[in-house]
Amino acid sequence: MTGSVIDKYEVLQKLGEGATATVYRGRHVSIGKDVAIKVLHPHLSASTRYRERFNREARAVGRLSHDNIVSILDYSGQNADECYIVTELVDGCTLLKLIEDGGALPSEFVAALGIELASALAFAHTAGVIHRDIKPENVMVRRDGVVKLMDFGVARVLDEGHITLDGSLLGSPAYMSPQQAMDETLDGRSDLFSLGTVLFHCVTGTVPFSGTNASIILRNIIDNQRAEVLELRPQAAPALAAVIDRLLQTRAEDRYPDATAVMAALTEVLVESGLTPTHPRINLRAWLVNPKEVESELDAHLRTDLLARGKARLESGDTVGALQLFNRLLAIDEDHVEVLALIQALHAPVRRRPRVGIVGLLSGLLLLAGGLLIWGFYPRDAPIVALPAITTVAPAAPVKPLEKPIPATLPAGTERPTPPAEPVSVPGLTSRVPTERGTPRSLPGLAAAAVPIAQPASVILAWKNAGGKSVDIYLDGSPFGAFRKGPHADWIGTEKNPISVPAGRHRLELRNDAAEPFVEEFTVAAGEVRRIAVQMVGRSATCLVNARLPPTCTLTVGGIPYATIAKINYQFNCPEDASTEASFDCGPDRQFTVTIKPQGAGRDTIVPELLPDGMFP
Repeated sequence: MTGSVIDKYEVLQKLGEGATATVYRGRHVSIGKDVAIKVLHPHLSASTRYRERFNREARAVGRLSHDNIVSILDYSGQNADECYIVTELVDGCTLLKLIEDGGALPSEFVAALGIELASALAFAHTAGVIHRDIKPENVMVRRDGVVKLMDFGVARVLDEGHITLDGSLLGSPAYMSPQQAMDETLDGRSDLFSLGTVLFHCVTGTVPFSGTNASIILRNIIDNQRAEVLELRPQAAPALAAVIDRLLQTRAEDRYPDATAVMAALTEVLVESGLTPTHPRINLRAWLVNPKEVESELDAHLRTDLLARGKARLESGDTVGALQLFNRLLAIDEDHVEVLALIQALHAPVRRRPRVGIVGLLSGLLLLAGGLLIWGFYPRDAPIVALPAITTVAPAAPVKPLEKPIPATLPAGTERPTPPAEPVSVPGLTSRVPTERGTPRSLPGLAAAAVPIAQPASVILAWKNAGGKSVDIYLDGSPFGAFRKGPHADWIGTEKNPISVPAGRHRLELRNDAAEPFVEEFTVAAGEVRRIAVQMVGRSATCLVNARLPPTCTLTVGGIPYATIAKINYQFNCPEDASTEASFDCGPDRQFTVTIKPQGAGRDTIVPELLPDGMFP
């Protein structure tokens, strides 16, 4: 089509192709303005019903005039030979490419980007339009930093039970809401869930819900099987993590009521960090134009801001909030001396003041009364008798520290014990005062300085998905043990059997032949209990379609339709469930179903191994 003319637009080059349409760069013949032309695939344009629906939606979406929405400039009309829409051409890249090229984005810029996307959604929802296909590929970032949401209405036009005419799943399963996955009635809160997945992807560099095929991804979305933002990205802002967590709630009622409330929450994330969307130097626009310089300025700002806010929370008694901020600062600067000292002080043993109990008080009163009684009856002219010298009783031997770490939680009403410190002599340190001649002399009764022995930290693994029956655990590069599934289990890393590590920086690595390695780097303080969510992603097994089948056969796996086997290149990811059925439709009297039996992670499986007798020559 390149070089041809569609109506009044010259087609200059192909920009991309999706399941529903092909996008071209075009130019208006009369005025010379460059535009984007989205041409629907011929099999969709051939349907009268789809043309009617597309006509209605093009008119509705054409009225969405907003700074953060790609504008629709023209439409082919219902009776044109080719069905297309013309939109403004955004000079920039997709958000997906931005993530793929640069990795996870800084929290403050993710919040600013989210504000613009939420603003676009608030405008559209007020106009009665639901997007239904929010994903990084549908977010354009212009060179000057303006964020644009595109493809409004197209998903709704082509939505037919989530399946397009070519048999492929509409949209990206990883960004669908639970309501979409369960085919329920949708409202604007479905778009808010998808926005949450996009923000999660931006700040962590990975999607919250994953799997080897669409059915597993959708099941994880419905069951809310995902890691937490701060587990994957400790340097993320806790306030942003909280916003994303609320957006990703399974029940629509548990999310924000509308996109305007999301804008307010994300704005508060920036305000808490001492920034605003319009900060003169540290803002989304400036970062997109000059990322290195602005990130350096943001880093310097956060070092000062996080320390100040952490100290303020400590003074107010909010220890948990202070530790969240300090953890983020340590993720930026793991050797921050002042923060490490503050965290260490939180775990230092507390000296309790001696309390005089009731029994002690009564004993003192009895002794006083007895003394007065003796004094009253003692003869006044009795000789004074010298009493023997009173000797000082030596203090009892110090109590050893507790052998087992104090559990993170105790039963209600139980007082947490404080492990006393064992005195340790420090070489070269003496207790002395100067005499008149300046020579040191020992002070009687003064013991050597006492240095408390630091408690180890405890690591508990929260297994969301072990990826197999056995996982080998490596700590700081050395084998540590293994996690085994089974009935006899005192599994390593559980509440009953935590991993004990010294205070400091550590690297945890979990390996399994059936899954991708799981790696987590973390910093812990003495006595800290750190919980790490583990969700290992299984290695996919490839199912190869029998090469003797005609290329026009269509495939359905686990109830989910695929395209023709030629279009999927005669292969697909094998499902994890060995009892999953695959159905082939190769024309009249040529339908059959087989059970897929994967050979294991990373191993190819031919489906079906044998073709039905007499069905194919």
